Amino acid sequence: MPRGFDNVLGSLPPDAIPQDFDLSTVPFLDLTEEVLNNFSRSSADDGCLWRDFLCMTGQIKTFYGVDKIKEKWAGYSQEKLPRYFQAGEPEISRPAPSSSWIDVPFAFVTRQEGGLVGNCSGTISFVPSHDGTGWKVWMLRTVLENFEGCGHPDDPSPIFSTANSFSSPPGQLEHRVSVLIIGGGQAGLSLSGRLGALSIPYILLEKESEIGKSWTGKYDGVRQHTIREMNNLPFDRTYKPSDPMLLPAKLVAEGFQNYVKKYRINIWLAAEVEKCLPSNGEIGWEVNVRKGGKSYVIKARHLVLSMGASLSVPNPPKVPNADSFKGDILDLGNFKNSSSWRGKKGIVVGSATGGHDVAQDMLDNGLASITMIQRNKTPIFPIEWVVKGQSSLYNLQTPPEVADRRVDTQPLKISREAQRIHFNAAKEAEKERFDALEGVGFRVDRDANLNDWILFRGGGYYIDVGTSARIVSGEIKVKSGDPVKGFVENGLEFESGDIMEADLVVFATGYQRDPRIQAATVVGKEIAKSMRTSRGLDKDGEFDGNMMPVGKALWLLGGAVSQARWNSRFIALQIQAELMGNPFPQCRWEESEAGRVKITKL
Repeated sequence: MPRGFDNVLGSLPPDAIPQDFDLSTVPFLDLTEEVLNNFSRSSADDGCLWRDFLCMTGQIKTFYGVDKIKEKWAGYSQEKLPRYFQAGEPEISRPAPSSSWIDVPFAFVTRQEGGLVGNCSGTISFVPSHDGTGWKVWMLRTVLENFEGCGHPDDPSPIFSTANSFSSPPGQLEHRVSVLIIGGGQAGLSLSGRLGALSIPYILLEKESEIGKSWTGKYDGVRQHTIREMNNLPFDRTYKPSDPMLLPAKLVAEGFQNYVKKYRINIWLAAEVEKCLPSNGEIGWEVNVRKGGKSYVIKARHLVLSMGASLSVPNPPKVPNADSFKGDILDLGNFKNSSSWRGKKGIVVGSATGGHDVAQDMLDNGLASITMIQRNKTPIFPIEWVVKGQSSLYNLQTPPEVADRRVDTQPLKISREAQRIHFNAAKEAEKERFDALEGVGFRVDRDANLNDWILFRGGGYYIDVGTSARIVSGEIKVKSGDPVKGFVENGLEFESGDIMEADLVVFATGYQRDPRIQAATVVGKEIAKSMRTSRGLDKDGEFDGNMMPVGKALWLLGGAVSQARWNSRFIALQIQAELMGNPFPQCRWEESEAGRVKITKL
């Protein structure tokens, strides 16, 4: 696992705001505007944090400490000229029982590259000073919303103007667009919507013949393990309030299909990339596409790969003597359901989400015996905990874009600390849940933090939607801490010498983690090798290269629906700025590539 948060600075402030505190007793609006117009060392807490999304730094960047923030704010202010600060109504934030602060939203404008006016928003967070005589800035968050007069990535109204239709003339074999997106899952759809809102011509390619196959093409039992309200695509709610809290694949796909129709997504289905090369002598891409028996050429300035980075290509281990096994061997890429093995013996190798889902499917389909092979300790997070935390932020009373700003603008360390406090309290209160699992041989990683596993691994844990109880009851057996040695004719042999009989073995052992491996299938191995990859967290707790291009006019977009929804707006803004001739620093392609990540072997 990459560098984690343990050595990253930043912590939650104490709960120093009384429950009956009257916000009207302090002029927070005046205080906010005064601080922002003249940020000084005396106005901020020593351990304050600032996270910026493009508006001041041109990056997604986090800073820690009053001296550093004062220096950076002053430096960037000389260039960006932040002004016209207008504060909104304050509110008390209590993310955990032991922490509280005052949030004040504000709007302002900046001068962006080429004289563009950047409309920006922010939130400033105050805590009582240590001596109790006043208020100090503890956290600052700033976001570029849009460029004045150039549309808004959250406003889809331009999509419905016939003058901005992106539909291509039938029979035309060569197309020129600003952006070509490859992959029509949640990431590709989110970015397509954002580009449409900004009136940027694009084409979205999807190799499957129907929308949503990224979900329905997986095993039958797959469903989202985050709540419905976290999984809306941009602009509006994608799903009905009557839909299940945890959406099954079929409903996810229907939501995608409705989104394509509603927002006129310019998608080409059953479109296969035959060749993809950088344009000769200029910045851009030339892509040969096969669709409906015809060959098309698409010339695009920007290329976006949104093929489910790191979460779509199974990575089963190579187990010796597989040819000797008389049963069936599958992985998550070719497993649909286990109904054909009713009454027979099943083994699933892997104990994270996929492993639990497969084991549950085997149980539901009446296999005579089901055994889960656990290779390492596994974090377990009961769904009740997840629903409670997520629904307090994402719910029918809060528009998704408002919830996103509350959640996703926070420094990563702060979000992680709030979740850690809640989950640690729940673990202590309900430790018998884990005791019961360990009593039947399932090893639980009780120290794991869900945020860490999502951010750094993208998997490897299980949000318990009910299968843990079937393990405790003995309906699903567990074999843990005994590595697989190889196949034998009638099952698996383990290092201990044990042999376990099986008719079906399913490897639910995760996915290829290096996104360049999948990217190479489109852009070729040499270009994929040169793609920028994140070096993990920097000392202030921000991901290196977060939402930045991975090469010249080349972007990589993936993640859960909530991540795709939020990240897509900032990729769209960077593409828009570059197309207008006013690029952010990371999109100045002609400048030196010095400082880029060293190329590593695929």
